[in-house]
Amino acid sequence: MISKIVEKLKTDRFYFDSIVLTIFTLLGNLVAFLVNIIYTRTLPPGQYGAIMSINSFINILTTISLAFRMFNVRETSDLIAKGQNPKAIIVSYKFTLYSFLGLVLFFLLLSPLYGYIVGFMKIDYLPFVMSVMVVIFSYLISITSSLFQSLKLFLILGIVYFSYPFLRFVFTYPYIVVWDGQYIGATSSMLLGVVISFVLSSLVIILNKNSRELLLNENNNKLSLNLSYFLPLIPIVLINMLYSVLNFGDVIFSRRYFNDVETDIFALAATVAKANFFVIIPISFVMLPRMIEDLNNKGYRASVMALVKGVVIALFASFAYLIFVLIFGDIILKIFGERYLEAKSILFLFTLAVIPIGISLLLINYSIVFKNWYFLIPLAVTDIILIVGFILFHNNFVEMILVDLVAGLVLLFSLSFMVLLSKEPKQVSKEDIIYEETQHTS
Repeated sequence: MISKIVEKLKTDRFYFDSIVLTIFTLLGNLVAFLVNIIYTRTLPPGQYGAIMSINSFINILTTISLAFRMFNVRETSDLIAKGQNPKAIIVSYKFTLYSFLGLVLFFLLLSPLYGYIVGFMKIDYLPFVMSVMVVIFSYLISITSSLFQSLKLFLILGIVYFSYPFLRFVFTYPYIVVWDGQYIGATSSMLLGVVISFVLSSLVIILNKNSRELLLNENNNKLSLNLSYFLPLIPIVLINMLYSVLNFGDVIFSRRYFNDVETDIFALAATVAKANFFVIIPISFVMLPRMIEDLNNKGYRASVMALVKGVVIALFASFAYLIFVLIFGDIILKIFGERYLEAKSILFLFTLAVIPIGISLLLINYSIVFKNWYFLIPLAVTDIILIVGFILFHNNFVEMILVDLVAGLVLLFSLSFMVLLSKEPKQVSKEDIIYEETQHTS
């Protein structure tokens, strides 16, 4: 079996590239998880919840960067397919520049709302401004790294994806010390890490002699961007944003309704519970290529069966993680610090509550690949249920966790029902997959 796998990797670059990205994504997730341990071990009581609230805010906003990345992939891939690599580099460079100017202008126009947002999240103004800058540079990384995707330089792409969580891991503790143990140090380490990651990804292109000459060529200024490509990306953006609200909204609302120490406990329980996604995301990496292959070679029914198998495996893995949390919950919490043992009373319920949300990820990716945009409806309804639920039921941890559970079940059952009712889509080739899963690294 192993020899067959090795032979498949040698003969089919698609599978090799998928595994490369999977490995770097998992490593990035692991390092991001270790950063949380640094937070809980170094930040004083009341500040872990603050930094996790900021992290949730960043994750929700950066989902829109998927459109920027996919737009650049489409523009540059078309040019590269025509043998026009120089033009692809120029288009990517110009899109990065225009995006930076546009994003800065956009967030400056929104600045009058910052005071309200800071008040709602109960955080300081400077860390919030830093988080906005993190969002801007996250968008720019999405654009620059997408050029490597178009050029099929997936090893470099994987390194770029891994560089930010790694740099954040390296800078977190020193910067928390520099800022006297305050969470602004954690935010500044995010900003420094994402800026350096962007610079490194840009240098790979700029330091190339041919690329530098192209960028300085005045004739290349006449190249235009086909902004019409943004239109088909709108539903993908909405799907990812709606799912991100479902995934990260609870921590932001907990910061609103609980005191600082309580928010720490809730945020830590959320971190451990949602580590289950580290199991589900690799399954989606394997499942999606299999679905596409079965659709092309065996038909739609076989493709749906691949989805069903992925969901079944994810369910088994999720409940295995649930049992793991039940048995080793104390040990896990002690790793983060003795004061977080208070989270034990809600950890099992929280882990159980987010399983439907995690399983729904597989169905959402299915909708993206097969362009079934009706999936936006249950996602929007579920977000409304979630937000209204938090507003009405926030007297204690259990109430908010039950809101997560109800919203997740509504989403999972409604998406499953829609898959059953879905008609056979058009044929989809391997090249149509643009690695949507990598957006779920956080």
